[in-house]
Amino acid sequence: MRSIFRSRVAGAVLVALTLVVGACGSGDDSKEGPTIVVGSTNFGEQEILGEIFATALEENGYTVERRFQLGQREIVNPALKSGEIDMMAEYTGALLNFEGGTPSTDSQQTWEDLKAAIADDGLVALDFAPAQDKDGLVVTAETAAELGVSAISDLAEYNGELVFGGPPECPEREFCLIGYQEVYGLEFADFRPLDVGGPLTVAALEGGEIDVGALFTSDGVIAAKGFVLLDDDRNLHPAQNIVPVVRQELVDAYGSEFVELMNEITAEITTAELSELNKRFGIDAEDANELAAEWLEDKGFLD
Repeated sequence: MRSIFRSRVAGAVLVALTLVVGACGSGDDSKEGPTIVVGSTNFGEQEILGEIFATALEENGYTVERRFQLGQREIVNPALKSGEIDMMAEYTGALLNFEGGTPSTDSQQTWEDLKAAIADDGLVALDFAPAQDKDGLVVTAETAAELGVSAISDLAEYNGELVFGGPPECPEREFCLIGYQEVYGLEFADFRPLDVGGPLTVAALEGGEIDVGALFTSDGVIAAKGFVLLDDDRNLHPAQNIVPVVRQELVDAYGSEFVELMNEITAEITTAELSELNKRFGIDAEDANELAAEWLEDKGFLD
């Protein structure tokens, strides 16, 4: 997700992409139409989502080409608009912001605004997933059980008692400490400047140096460490739902069958499942294609 704090960029260029050509189905199952080039930016979650889309399309007879790890949005978005790639997983709020719009906490409204913002570029935002990759607050399982908390608003009962850790910029950001104070009425005993949802925050949580940490909601470390992601029950953070963005030419070529397949797939992607997939890819070093195939089989999309 491309939150206000995140910077997952790696100076990649198109010539450094990972290119894999997938075979389409055979016989009567093969679809007549253009090859679908599935792209991604340059971090693991994107590759996993790209593999889910590509594998499902291949299973249904579409000819697919993979172009993953292309670089940051400033590289991949122009590639999508120019037709170098045909589709990719995006994030509703981040892409809307990139296109000059203002995302809201309402997932439906943010999606509607995104569709309007990209239509003139020949792009279509298909249905968005329940899964979101955005800023969040986590506690350890032990802390959640001891305090009886499951939502951010629950922390107000412990105002003045808990230590919060997060990005150094957090005290000056409207969607971080300022927002938690204004929207939730939270007052922490102390704030510890750490990193942007990274290992310093994780270590501080595990070591008891902080009680509450700022992590990204789909981060694999949440699943790996058994952390509890607190519900943003007053909707501080703008919507960042996973959404397939495709070229209009692709929709025109394949029609409702293609759209319905993609919508059925994204409807099944949850934040908790994405965290588990990210954990298995980034921490357990499992292959994205194998994770995608297993997930699709579990959901009934593969025979």
